[in-house]
Amino acid sequence: MIRLKSAVALVALFAAFGTAAASARPNVSLQLDGKVIERDAKGAEKLVPVTSDTGFKPGETVRYVIVASNRGSSAALNLMPEGKIPAGTAYEAGTASLAAAARVEFSIDGGKTWAAKPLIKVATANGTVEKPADPSLYTMLRWVASGALAPKASVSYSYQVRIK
Repeated sequence: MIRLKSAVALVALFAAFGTAAASARPNVSLQLDGKVIERDAKGAEKLVPVTSDTGFKPGETVRYVIVASNRGSSAALNLMPEGKIPAGTAYEAGTASLAAAARVEFSIDGGKTWAAKPLIKVATANGTVEKPADPSLYTMLRWVASGALAPKASVSYSYQVRIK
C-alpha cells in the first residue's frame, strides 16, 4: 500500500511538472504603427500618425515600426517579423533598422523567396544576366533575429517607404 501511494504521488508530481513545462512557452505579438514624416520650416522632423483617413501625397515618406513583444514565459527563438511594402510605395534603401537583427532580407515576389540582395534577370544582347534588383521593386522585408526574444521583452524594427 505504501508503494502504491508513493507511485501515485510520483505520477502526480510528474503530471504537475509536465503541465508547468508545457505552459512555459513564448507568446509573441506584433504591432504595426505607421507615421508620415513631415518637415517644418527649419527642417525638423515631425511624425504624423497614419490613420484610415490619411491622404498620402506623392513624394511623402512613411516610417513603419513593428514592435514584437514576448508576453510568454520562455524565450522566443527564430523570430522573423515581416513588413509589407504597400502598393503605390517604394522601399527607401538603407532604412531597415538592424539593432535587433542579424540581417535584413528582402522579397520581390510577395514573400515566396528572400535574399539580402534579390536578383532579377535582365535580357541583354549577350543573353540573360542577373543583376541586383532596385529597392523600388521590393514587395516585403523581414528581419532575421540575432538572438532570442526574452520573456516579457519587446523589440522594435523599422523601415521607410516613399509614396509614388
